[in-house]
Amino acid sequence: MQNFSGMIFSGDLDRMQESFYLTQVKNLETASILSEKKLTELNHYLSSQDDTCMITINDQIPILLKEQEVSELVTDLTKIIDALKAP
Repeated sequence: MQNFSGMIFSGDLDRMQESFYLTQVKNLETASILSEKKLTELNHYLSSQDDTCMITINDQIPILLKEQEVSELVTDLTKIIDALKAP
């Protein structure tokens, strides 16, 4: 696994499983596995947002992302997806 530390998401890349083990959102600890498909879907959804956006961690903790943070998360997701696809 390869460690990833972005502006919003942090965790570990698993190229063999084509997934991302999410360990932190902003400054909140979590433990979630996101497939490449889910990462791509989230990236497409957030790319179409031009305002604040609410996400939840562990389906319980809501986090409001400001417009700038949404953009930062899109950047993180793009880097994660690109890293998963890299040879």
